[in-house]
Amino acid sequence: MATDLEIQPHGAMTRAIHWGAALLVLSAWAVGTTMEEFPRGGGREEAMQLHYSLGVLVLGLTALRVAWRLVSPVPPAPAPGPAWQRLAATGMHVGLILLTIGLPLTGLLDRWARGRPVAIFGGIPLPAPFAVPGDRLWGEVHGVFGNLLLVAIGLHVAAALWHQFAVRDGTLSRMLPMLQRERIVPPPA
Repeated sequence: MATDLEIQPHGAMTRAIHWGAALLVLSAWAVGTTMEEFPRGGGREEAMQLHYSLGVLVLGLTALRVAWRLVSPVPPAPAPGPAWQRLAATGMHVGLILLTIGLPLTGLLDRWARGRPVAIFGGIPLPAPFAVPGDRLWGEVHGVFGNLLLVAIGLHVAAALWHQFAVRDGTLSRMLPMLQRERIVPPPA
């Protein structure tokens, strides 16, 4: 088990981006999986606009996360673990970033390729930046990416819980400091 001097939480901005993205992705998924069940008309259009708006927010927050990661170093891990675990963790984080970029982009490309309008945040039009080929292909890719993101999130959560409660190395406590029973050393300024 890691000592109290080894456990440094992620900074407040990193945690806010992480949990904000989690909330946005969950919300976009919930709306996206139910919007087709609305009867055609105003309710369905509002649900679709909400889904598109949430997707654009996911894309923006992911861009912010990448930018933040470039200027804010990650605190050292409590226990580095074997090379395969470090490689798996890096792969998972890269995969989550790529999916949270690719999923909203393929959703937009799907609408644009089929000549359908995209309106966000109460009706702001988001026109296609160029003629998008591919017709329904983008919708298929969007669906596959959505399923991949669900699997990746499930694996990410399972790994975090495994680290926290089986390995007991304080990994989850870095993103949820209230779980930490030992003293947490704040990250360097």
